[in-house]
Amino acid sequence: MALRGSRRAVLVTTVLVLAVFSGALSLLSWDRANQVAGTVSAIVGVAALGIGVCGLLAPTGSTSVQVSRTGRATATGSGEANTGVLASSSARAVSVEETGDARADVGSANTGYRWQE
Repeated sequence: MALRGSRRAVLVTTVLVLAVFSGALSLLSWDRANQVAGTVSAIVGVAALGIGVCGLLAPTGSTSVQVSRTGRATATGSGEANTGVLASSSARAVSVEETGDARADVGSANTGYRWQE
């Protein structure tokens, strides 16, 4: 899965913050075990925050639909002729170019984009 824009920025920022935070903590005195436990929990908390934000920015299950240079379609009776695209609301982006002729006697004809549930 390729990372895109804002997701990549979140991951890079998270890694940089963790590196700076870890470096700063390594310069401090490590006298007590509770300091170590606190440091580890802080690092894990920052990592979890970054991963959580990245998950929120992840794309949903939507899809892109591209249709071009389709042929001719003819429907008889109450049928459907479609040279474009019938897409559900989950289609994120729809591109329809250079579609062919669609003809229908009684039914419906579509040469572009038609939304369906």
